[in-house]
Amino acid sequence: MKQPFTVEYKTSASDLVTAVDKEVEKHVIDAILRQYPEHGILGEERTFTGDPGEYDTLWVIDPIDGTTNFVHQQINFAVSIAVYHKGEGLIGVVYDPSRDEMFHAVKGQGAYLNGQRLRLEKTVSLEEALLCTSVFWNKQAEQMGIDLIVKKLAGKVRGMRLLGSAALEMAYVAAGRLDGYVSLSLNAWDFGAGRILVEEAGGKVTTMDGKPLPFDRKSSVMACNTTFYEELQHYIQSEQDADPS
Repeated sequence: MKQPFTVEYKTSASDLVTAVDKEVEKHVIDAILRQYPEHGILGEERTFTGDPGEYDTLWVIDPIDGTTNFVHQQINFAVSIAVYHKGEGLIGVVYDPSRDEMFHAVKGQGAYLNGQRLRLEKTVSLEEALLCTSVFWNKQAEQMGIDLIVKKLAGKVRGMRLLGSAALEMAYVAAGRLDGYVSLSLNAWDFGAGRILVEEAGGKVTTMDGKPLPFDRKSSVMACNTTFYEELQHYIQSEQDADPS
């Protein structure tokens, strides 16, 4: 995208929104409601005027996940769209326009990248894992001491990455490019599609403390290859229990 576009702050200089975010969300919502006027929409830019809680079928959308990357780098951002019916994830799509990569999943039918089936079949141990997180920069994580736990975790695993787009990072977990993703706090539109992708590829997605992930509200997230899920969960939990704070 070479044309200039307007950049605004939401809550701070690090919380950005562009005219493109708003245009994409409006375009997606208009297209959905033309076909499915009885459906509800939960979107980051809040351009849908209805109450999402009143609808059995809910589209969960993020027009640009990774807006700061979009503004600064023009890579590592994605469009994320998911469909949930009565809380069950049916369809998840994450599209990376900079690389022309389309990740999609349908409940019970698997996950795909540009038409190629994604299956998490490799056995991974914690020390072999390549993880991704946003915890390092989270104020709440600092207050709870979880940032220190994740920093210790970074010394235990093979490597840690920070890409700045949760939807894309979770899609990479589904594709096996990353082995796991951990976040203390994500909005529903950040993980809505990625969750379905990871689960349909054969991975596991829960909150950081191992509880079922909600579909319509903010939550911590842990998504990873199932072969080291228990090891990762146990490590995080044991470090939290050992933290005197």
